[in-house]
Amino acid sequence: MVQRRGVFYGWWIVVGGFVLNFIGIGIGINAIGVFFKPVVDSLGFSRGDFSLYFTIAALSMTAAAPLVGKLLETLNVRVVMGVSTALLAVSFALYSQCQTLTHFYLLSVLVGVGHAGSHIIPVSTLISNWFRRQRGLAMGIVFTATGIGGLVFNPVANGLILHYGWRETYILLGALIGVICMPTALLLMKRSPEEEGWHPDGAGRAEGAAPEVAAGGYRLGEFAKTPVFWLLAGMILLVNTLNMGIQQHLIPYLTDIGHSSTVAANIMGLYLGMTVFGKLVLGSFCDRRGLKAGLAIFTAILVVGILLLFGAASLPWAVLFGVVYGFGNAIQTVLPPLMTVAAAGLAHFALIYGIMTIFQTLGSGIGMPLSGYLYDWTGGYEAAFYVYIGLAVLAALLGMAALKRARFKAV
Repeated sequence: MVQRRGVFYGWWIVVGGFVLNFIGIGIGINAIGVFFKPVVDSLGFSRGDFSLYFTIAALSMTAAAPLVGKLLETLNVRVVMGVSTALLAVSFALYSQCQTLTHFYLLSVLVGVGHAGSHIIPVSTLISNWFRRQRGLAMGIVFTATGIGGLVFNPVANGLILHYGWRETYILLGALIGVICMPTALLLMKRSPEEEGWHPDGAGRAEGAAPEVAAGGYRLGEFAKTPVFWLLAGMILLVNTLNMGIQQHLIPYLTDIGHSSTVAANIMGLYLGMTVFGKLVLGSFCDRRGLKAGLAIFTAILVVGILLLFGAASLPWAVLFGVVYGFGNAIQTVLPPLMTVAAAGLAHFALIYGIMTIFQTLGSGIGMPLSGYLYDWTGGYEAAFYVYIGLAVLAALLGMAALKRARFKAV
């Protein structure tokens, strides 16, 4: 292979992945909390029952993830991602027409399938293919987009709801997903550097990744029989449970304890914005110091952030929560793909990480209704916060045990 010159195309993959995460996750996951109280108040749903629509979307994404992983290995990735983004855009916009819980539940099936092929699985797969030495940094950059998206779209969506209503806002944001994400997926995203005449990182093999990482990895069936598979899966499930349990009820919690919806949306935006810095720092830190150190330090930061919620009736404490928890929450998006490469290798990463996202989406689907039902049962969110502190500590212990057994990269 002749070494290519000019700007390494992998950085265009980073740009495309950034855009897809910024829009797809920024709107479709990180900004849906602003719809929560307007929809519940308008249609008379209970918080727990309405929260299940997100669970159904998560379960749908779970079911679609293995198929998406397989399709990414066998078909043109741009076609898979283009169709998925179109489905996500249309189904998200159609939330505007819902009148009953059943309507929300049925549409959430399509939303989940659209999410599965639009961002997390394909973007993580392509970044892992295109980068070796700078994989942590590249992964950190593309997933900063989720926080920036939340920072931008929470106040935007809140303002649109206040001025136009929640139905019109679903339509506008769904249209934005289609207009931005579909061209990005179809024009920028490419499977691997070898297919385009590049080496990973834009360098020769000798200057690139460690040979054992590039050489191969487990097949799915082999990996599923190892303890590290279940340790990693458990960590991913618990981290996503606590993340969605807090994130999707943060605005209702803050408004319940006396803050306006505008202040609450801004705190949400601050927290998601701080994940930008957390992801950049965590990705670069893991490249230099290893995954174990990153997991330990950022879990500690995350727990401190959750503790700050108990004093969030005070605006300075609420702001401090946004800063600390947002920074620590980088572990939710940056570490799972990096740890999956370390544990399973690259040979069948798309399929294996597709399976790992099952545990991400299961956790996300558990967290939102768990907080909702704990609120319904106790009249507040404090019990949920105690549960999530425990889950954070347990997740860190499982992750450490998985990394101790990791086979394909020094950690």
